[in-house]
Amino acid sequence: MRSLLLVVSIFVFSAVSGYFLYTRSASTSDEYQTAVPFFADIERTIVANGTIAPRQEVVIKPHISGVIKELYVMPGDAVKQNDLLALIQPYPDPIDVSEAESKLRDAQIRFKHQQREFTRTKQLYMKRYIPRVEFEESHMELQLAKQNLGATQRNVEIVRSGASTELDQSASEIRATVSGLVLERAVEVGAFVIESNEFNVGTSIMTIADMADLLFKGQVDEPDAGLLAVGMPVTLTVGAFPEAAFTGAIEFLSPKALVKDGRTTFEVRSSVTLKADRFVRAGYSAVANIVVARREQVLAISERNLLFKDGQPFVPVEIQPEKFEDRVLTLGLSDGLVIEVQDGLHEEERFRILPVSE
Repeated sequence: MRSLLLVVSIFVFSAVSGYFLYTRSASTSDEYQTAVPFFADIERTIVANGTIAPRQEVVIKPHISGVIKELYVMPGDAVKQNDLLALIQPYPDPIDVSEAESKLRDAQIRFKHQQREFTRTKQLYMKRYIPRVEFEESHMELQLAKQNLGATQRNVEIVRSGASTELDQSASEIRATVSGLVLERAVEVGAFVIESNEFNVGTSIMTIADMADLLFKGQVDEPDAGLLAVGMPVTLTVGAFPEAAFTGAIEFLSPKALVKDGRTTFEVRSSVTLKADRFVRAGYSAVANIVVARREQVLAISERNLLFKDGQPFVPVEIQPEKFEDRVLTLGLSDGLVIEVQDGLHEEERFRILPVSE
């Protein structure tokens, strides 16, 4: 009896297990979904991250060394060309003063010598001992010596005090060289500044820029750089105004790569068309979307529904109810979500897709 019960139990367990596995297999085979292709506009865009900057920034530097005595403008102030920005109390270099005074002494000696020469030449000319041309040459040399003396005198005055009363000019007055907005004031009253010359870059006092003429400066990866060209339209999203889209066009593509941390990028610059109700500041972060290709109303499918076999893209096309055949597709433009189907699938055909997990 025990043996019979054991055999019956084994039989019942096997039957139940078989039925369970069968029903599970059948239900799995029936778990599929189908879809049809659709028509869509597809754009391929390249994204570049960067910042907004003035097309040209002018750094104001002094022509004499000294201490800042007065500052007349603040960052954010609008200035015009030749407006007074700052005043410097000169602290002349003793070497420069000594050199200027030495040149002045030389000019004085040369002028006195030329005066004597001219007096002698004039007397000889009046007695007709020399031709007129020699007299005129001596007169010209005297005028040149006089001009040189005046120039060296003014130079000594400028070196000592930073100003020339004769020329009504002052190197101690720092004036705007361009019209624009003061972006930065790098010094304060009492700060010592160094003049800008062929030996020194000089101390930066202020930075001025035309904020009505801005650029986007960003970086693109190496694979994307070859798809870009000057003149391509750009849509810009500025971090401070995420709801407002700015437009522009590519003006510059760097011919040289920048390699940093193993990443190769190229600089791209674009113009920025400003909006009357938005004040864009220098240094705002921005993202540029550059459309490099566009197809309108083409047959397409979701890219996630593609299957691959031996490197070939395909989808299982329903040829009869619940009967499918693998169809290799010829693909076109993709935006990363939707991809163009150029051949292999018609708009009325259904194909099997993987079920979307909840």
